[in-house]
Amino acid sequence: MDHLVSDYFLNLAQVSIGFVAFSTIAVVLREVMGTPLDPYQTLLVRFVIECGLAATIYALGAVLLVIVGLTPPTLWRVASAALGVFCLVYPTHYVYRRRRAKSGPMPRRAVTIFLLTMAIDAELWLNALTPIFRYSVGPYAVGVTWVLVQAGIILLLTFGEFMRTRS
Repeated sequence: MDHLVSDYFLNLAQVSIGFVAFSTIAVVLREVMGTPLDPYQTLLVRFVIECGLAATIYALGAVLLVIVGLTPPTLWRVASAALGVFCLVYPTHYVYRRRRAKSGPMPRRAVTIFLLTMAIDAELWLNALTPIFRYSVGPYAVGVTWVLVQAGIILLLTFGEFMRTRS
């Protein structure tokens, strides 16, 4: 693995952990103030934290696979397939959890993020199963980055909802 690639993944893992820490501190401060989160707010926070942890795991996972001895073609195929499974299962599970936490239709922003995730998932599967991308790091790097970016987008777009106290 090229130093530029490993540096990118290691830096992304650091940013992801910082993102998770910020989200966790915000939850603790809410609890200390005596205003616990309602089920929908809890879902949003869990989404942000889980995506941050997933981005960390997948960023470090690629570096680990190099240390284990996988060569680049196999490395990017295996890593892309693993992230492809996550990007298929996790959004579907999120939709199920959201319906339990809050009734009504999904907001347009959530549908847009879901569709973008499916497009990135298709890119990951193409990288894993076909020689179209020549088994490169690019689709995998985009996928891991998207896992963190989508959580950031959701956090920014729902920050008002997150800070709302029960009325």
